[in-house]
Amino acid sequence: MKKLNYESLSCEISVAENYTLLSCGACTYGRDTVAYAVERFFPRCASLCRECTWKSWKARVAKGRAKKKQFFQYIVPAVLMELPGNWVRISGDIDAVGVNVKRVELLREHPWLVDDPGDRCRMAG
Repeated sequence: MKKLNYESLSCEISVAENYTLLSCGACTYGRDTVAYAVERFFPRCASLCRECTWKSWKARVAKGRAKKKQFFQYIVPAVLMELPGNWVRISGDIDAVGVNVKRVELLREHPWLVDDPGDRCRMAG
């Protein structure tokens, strides 16, 4: 668990213990290594850090339905996270405590460029 700070706002980034790791190819990295790479990437990317802390802060001060968790999904180049494959899709939710990553996918091709979106083995790597 790492802390995200943006200006005077802060929240926590955590990867769920039972997060889903998808990769059809041979991934030599362990689940803990991938989780560590994801946790280290968020504080280093200024735009993600700003967006996530802002959404978490809005959930903290909100009332009623606005306190509901917000789903997020980001697609980033794998080289930025030092992971195998070409692209990494990270998804989870943002709540008042912070960011909780629930799914990590290692992809060969960007999902927008794949003809058949159901073909996971072609995308995952």
